[in-house]
Amino acid sequence: YMNNNIQHQNSSKRVAKIILVSFPIVVLFCVVGYFFFDLPIAKYCNSVFSNNKIRRIFKDISKLGIATFYLICSAIIFLFFRFIRKRAICSNQGLFVFLSISLSGVLILLIKFIFGRYRPKMFFQEQLYGFEFFQLKGKITSFPSGHASTIAALMLSLYFISPKYRVIYFIIAFVVVISRVLVCHHFLTDVVVGSYVAAITTLCLKQFLDKSGIAIQE
Repeated sequence: YMNNNIQHQNSSKRVAKIILVSFPIVVLFCVVGYFFFDLPIAKYCNSVFSNNKIRRIFKDISKLGIATFYLICSAIIFLFFRFIRKRAICSNQGLFVFLSISLSGVLILLIKFIFGRYRPKMFFQEQLYGFEFFQLKGKITSFPSGHASTIAALMLSLYFISPKYRVIYFIIAFVVVISRVLVCHHFLTDVVVGSYVAAITTLCLKQFLDKSGIAIQE
């Protein structure tokens, strides 16, 4: 028991250290990105990927970042193995994926509302670039990316469940996240922060489950 307690304390310190170190780096990246490279990258993507066929392909890829399907599937897995088959590990895995996506999604929605950033298309259509704080309109909720958050939370939670496929998880997450920039639905900093919020949320959730004795691995 004492060894487990010490391990949990050390793990909590590592997570806290990761957050303390990474947060100011991400904030600095966002500030620099807003002034220096978000707009140039968006302009470049808009010119290079203006072809309808290419854009359609990336739009289809970006749909993998829609949360609804994953939330329904993970909820079904949780309920099935919790009440029908009664397999604790599988039930916990479904719960972990569901909470990772949903909790990070709630945080993303809150940040979107607070910052109210114009999407890239608003710049190309009306030359609008910047923030209109406390907005709910879709065209003014670019920051951060919900699709990026969803796929990052999903892939990281799957990594914690079965780490041997880590390369596949990373490739899927990267392709879906970057597709949001290529089709000009988001700026680069939007997808970076969306992924970051998901990663920190999932990491903290994993830490909480470990402390609570809820296993997600065989």
